[in-house]
Amino acid sequence: MPKIINTISSLKKIDNSNNDEKISDIEENINKLSSFKNVKEFKKRNWKNILPPMTCEVELVQKFRDEAKMKDWKYTTLMNKILRYWYDNRKGNNNNEDD
Repeated sequence: MPKIINTISSLKKIDNSNNDEKISDIEENINKLSSFKNVKEFKKRNWKNILPPMTCEVELVQKFRDEAKMKDWKYTTLMNKILRYWYDNRKGNNNNEDD
């Protein structure tokens, strides 16, 4: 915010003569005010590659965090192992009643 205020105050200090140099200074200051050079492009999340945020039972979440901490894993690593176990091993065996 101070940059904008400083730029606006510098615009006010320039008198209204028709000098080309002063006009170019005004244009430069206006460009500084409306510049978007450092703005990151907004990208939507690709929900095909990530799990959406969800609410789980508190006890399960705590057990999940404790296991990740105990094994010194990131949450992503533990979740990948759980999902791999569930979908590669358990789902291959159709005798499970819980499926």
